[in-house]
Amino acid sequence: MILVRRLLIMFSLIVVSLSTLSPLVSEGRAESSFTFAFAGDTGQYGASSGSGQIGTGSFVNSAASLQALHPGLSFFVDVGDISYNGTSNGFPPTGNEVLWCNFVKTNIQPNLGSNFPWIQVVGNHEDGNSTFAKDGYIDAFTSPDCLPKPAGIGFIPSTAGCPDGSLYSGCYGREGYWDFPVGQPLARFIMIAGSEKIGNGTTAGYNYCPLSACNNLNFDKRWNWLKEVIDQAKATGEWVIVFDHKPCLSPDLATSCEGNGTFNGHNPSAQMWNLFFSEGVDLVINGHSHLHARSKQLTCLGPAEPSSASLTSVVYSPSCVADDGSDNVYTRGKGVVNVIDGAFSQTDDQINFTRPATSYFATAMSARTSPTLDPHVCCLVNGSPTDMNSGIGFGEITITADQLFYTWQMSLETRFIGSQSPTFSDTFVIRNNPPGQSSTLFGGIGGFFTENWMISIATAAALSVPVVILRIRLVGRKYRQPSLGGNLQVVLDTASIIPLKPPEKGA
Repeated sequence: MILVRRLLIMFSLIVVSLSTLSPLVSEGRAESSFTFAFAGDTGQYGASSGSGQIGTGSFVNSAASLQALHPGLSFFVDVGDISYNGTSNGFPPTGNEVLWCNFVKTNIQPNLGSNFPWIQVVGNHEDGNSTFAKDGYIDAFTSPDCLPKPAGIGFIPSTAGCPDGSLYSGCYGREGYWDFPVGQPLARFIMIAGSEKIGNGTTAGYNYCPLSACNNLNFDKRWNWLKEVIDQAKATGEWVIVFDHKPCLSPDLATSCEGNGTFNGHNPSAQMWNLFFSEGVDLVINGHSHLHARSKQLTCLGPAEPSSASLTSVVYSPSCVADDGSDNVYTRGKGVVNVIDGAFSQTDDQINFTRPATSYFATAMSARTSPTLDPHVCCLVNGSPTDMNSGIGFGEITITADQLFYTWQMSLETRFIGSQSPTFSDTFVIRNNPPGQSSTLFGGIGGFFTENWMISIATAAALSVPVVILRIRLVGRKYRQPSLGGNLQVVLDTASIIPLKPPEKGA
């Protein structure tokens, strides 16, 4: 009997210790945070319709957005369509990429220094495809004399391989991932080149589709790589963020789920998005459409697989919406949020309010000076056409272990309808776990003893064991809250927790 009692005492003490130890073990990760910025379609010029040369973009716009990037950012991700500034007709179409890189350095170094990590993802304007404008090539942008892969970022290239990559760049700029911060990562960032024909422009080498659907071994290899790197990150609790130039959904005039054709009756881009839904990707970031848009939290792409034709809208289905985003708060794990930020310097696109896919978005903004589509307004706010001042800019995200904060940062107002009119803004948060829920390794054990406090006390009394009250003071967490142009810091200091005390209602 004495032996049994001693064993029970030992077990009780171990459980109490483990239930209080876990928050301390993860304290370093829980208390860290970082902020990064991103945008696509960053160039100092814009491709006018059909010409592929200098068009409607703006040197001034691009410089304004570059100069708006502020100290405190950990890195910037250019999500493709980098400069629109190549002139060579050779292959690869290189020539003026270094001019763009020098332009970037000149404009960001006063605020960010000479070693700021500038990360680039290929878009259709630097993929080398002969059917597109010859305005740059990704390997030239990432070469040592331009904006090379940042040292120390820990980029891991795709195991599926990038045969079109240069000896220097390899898969960087095309396909791979990095975890950040290095050592104690909070998030995994995955770059892919969905639907891009990179290199010789004759093969759709960067599609992601299972063999059972598309019946293509190359697509299946990339699908399996993508699934594996997502699964790895989810298993360790990291946020999963995917950068891909081309969106599958867009509220603009024509962009849709382009998949470089149909394979075995399937659209590879739609299949890739099915993977995002099934694997629990938190956020997908695109460019390509020259506007800002933020989706509702989604679980599917409609009642049927979308067409791979870029002009065909995805069909809207309310059953695909897990959260309409009207309160700007999402709960992690309920679906995928999609952000399009392609208005870093470009102002030509506008919102098509009658397009079915537009209903998948909570908010959207065009920086176009004079919209031509009825009802001739710039913006979509909670499903309603709204007119206000708008402009170019970029997305900014702050990540902690518990939350992901997004803020649209406007760098230059390009549509002004009056000083009394509101100016477009967008902020949202994805929260990890509801308050009071444990996400630690021993949360289940500790939770049992906390929530079943009467059993705990009765057991201790029966064993004549002094109930040891361990008072744990959790370090207050600092979260950077979304703000409209400010740097509001809100300190959340958790209350002291005393194990074996009955929880309050709603805790």
